Amino acid sequence: QAALIMAEVLAHRETARVLVVAPAGLLQQWVAELAARFALEARLADAAWLAGSGRDLPPGMNPWTLPGLYVASFDFLKQPEILQSLEHARWDLVVADEAHGAAQGTARRAAVHAVASRSARLVLLTATPPVGDPGQFNALCAVGDPAGTDDPMVIFQRSRAPHDLVGPRRTVLLPVRLTGRERRMHRLLEAYTARVWREGAARGDQQARLGAIVLRKRGLSSAASLFESVQRRLALLAGAPVTALPCQPGLPLDPGDDDSETPPDWLLAHPGLADGVRERRWLTAIARCARWQPGLESKARVLLRLLGRLRRPVLIFTEFRDTLERLHRLVVPAGYDVALLHGGLSRAERAAALAAFEERRHILIATDAASEGLNLHRNCHVVVHYELPWNSARLEQRAGRLDRLGQTRRVHEILLVAADTAERLVFAPLARRARAGRSSDPSLRRLAGVMDESRVAKAVMEGAGPEEPDGSVFDIFATGAAVRPAAELAGEAAAEALRLQQERASRPVALRRPRGSRSAVSLLETKRSALPPGAWFVYSVSLRARDGSLVARHGCCVGMAFQGPGGGGRSSKAVGLSANTAIAELGPASRAAALKAADIGMRQAESFHRHCVDAGIRRERAIAAALPSTARRLVQSGLFDRRVLHAETVRREIADALLEDSQARLRVLEQSRLLATTCELEAVLLARRRGR
Repeated sequence: QAALIMAEVLAHRETARVLVVAPAGLLQQWVAELAARFALEARLADAAWLAGSGRDLPPGMNPWTLPGLYVASFDFLKQPEILQSLEHARWDLVVADEAHGAAQGTARRAAVHAVASRSARLVLLTATPPVGDPGQFNALCAVGDPAGTDDPMVIFQRSRAPHDLVGPRRTVLLPVRLTGRERRMHRLLEAYTARVWREGAARGDQQARLGAIVLRKRGLSSAASLFESVQRRLALLAGAPVTALPCQPGLPLDPGDDDSETPPDWLLAHPGLADGVRERRWLTAIARCARWQPGLESKARVLLRLLGRLRRPVLIFTEFRDTLERLHRLVVPAGYDVALLHGGLSRAERAAALAAFEERRHILIATDAASEGLNLHRNCHVVVHYELPWNSARLEQRAGRLDRLGQTRRVHEILLVAADTAERLVFAPLARRARAGRSSDPSLRRLAGVMDESRVAKAVMEGAGPEEPDGSVFDIFATGAAVRPAAELAGEAAAEALRLQQERASRPVALRRPRGSRSAVSLLETKRSALPPGAWFVYSVSLRARDGSLVARHGCCVGMAFQGPGGGGRSSKAVGLSANTAIAELGPASRAAALKAADIGMRQAESFHRHCVDAGIRRERAIAAALPSTARRLVQSGLFDRRVLHAETVRREIADALLEDSQARLRVLEQSRLLATTCELEAVLLARRRGR
């Protein structure tokens, strides 16, 4: 659907600039599918492309200002030097795929908003909108909205339920019985993190609470992962150097802009308890219980037994890269051909791993770097969650790699749930509710709020049952966001499909265009016909803007009684003479009838066109008002050196160019309000009984 909009925009404006923003792992897929399905050539905009453009273009020319279709990643756009050059370009269309990734308060959201605020049109694509969190949903709907526009975001909700040939997926919660040592490890971890959570809340220490969440997630992933994090935390608390600086943390901890798939040092180094001696003693006890060989872990043994029974391609998801690597070392000796996919791979390595899984590999082990957008359904229909993510959107994204259009078999989703842990007490009930919501509501609106990350983190850390969210939060039109539903198009689509089928089934009539005539002519002679004798005029009624662009077109067929000149021959000359006579005698009346028949449709098209133009004018004026003003950026020449003055001159020239471009767009929009109706005769069909 987004590509259809792109094709329209690019077809109507030769100098159009279109930008697709997507996760890095989906860029090649976007470029390939735009070329294969829509014959649209897209530029893969990355660091290599930018370096090549700098060599090929004249000095000082911004490569983003060239017309064309660009595909870039969120993380490439959010770099300050890239974003600055993007803000110096105007866009005809911006498409953000997996738009939920541009969450409130992240650099991704800031970058997408900055670019979209300079675009005439914006399309956000997501299968898992954050409707359970009104704040996040409102922030998503406000992306690209410059101040001064009153036009709400239009929401289209699509479901494949009417076209699903394989049925809904089957979700199985597979319980895992833990050993005594594993249970003791979890009890110690739960007691320690609960204490950190309470102390952090009392003193307003958000970073300490984030550290507690990280350790709980690591413990639910694997004992070996927890051991590594605890050991690293002990070393950092003892004074080991921190390898990364802190960023702005959020609560609860969500990867967001961080694709490292490993807990950062700055978080593990932050003390959780006021009593440092007691904290180190507690961490030492947890590390002692967590230290054993990965092959002895209960979840790993269950996974091996499961793979032995399945004996078919399987997609396995885990949250952390070190857990992925341990599973790889565990599964390969068992005789399985395994491919790996995680955020640390280059684009070429990712492509090779996906190709290998498609062609010959039995198992693909992936982190959430593979949970968005990828098509993995061609030879696989089983997905295993080694540990459960802390929000349902990610759970849905994982299963969506297989449960998508084109899947020919029922998808089986298996969740490994450790007994006597938060997975069993909190996640399992939430997953059951999510499954029930998915089966009762194909749009998945309830699913996105059932396992909200904040709600789950609170339930896990406080040891309480999951809070039941208010049902109103799942209604996207009750969140307070400026949104409105799109018109229901299913009925119109079904009627149009039926019309096309009838046209394909109808018998074509041979049309001839007589010399010197602009209209095609044909003769229909039958003994019996549902078509009454006479002259049938086919008109094309068009609504065009002043620049000649087509706004709407209706085809009208008008039948009128007509005897024709004597003789009634069948030769081309005789048929052409009869048609010219019919046009001369009945042309004005038939034309008036065609205009009358098309009047209602043309009025509706004119009203809709003016509504769209008015919305475009409002947006263009808001964009122009938000652009930097030259007057506000004047610099006193005596205060700065020449380099600063030169940079300010360049910025001023760019601002002036953007304003000039905006004014030109406004003039085009104002002119497009003026419409003209034309009525062209396309064909004449003469119908008569045989023998006359």
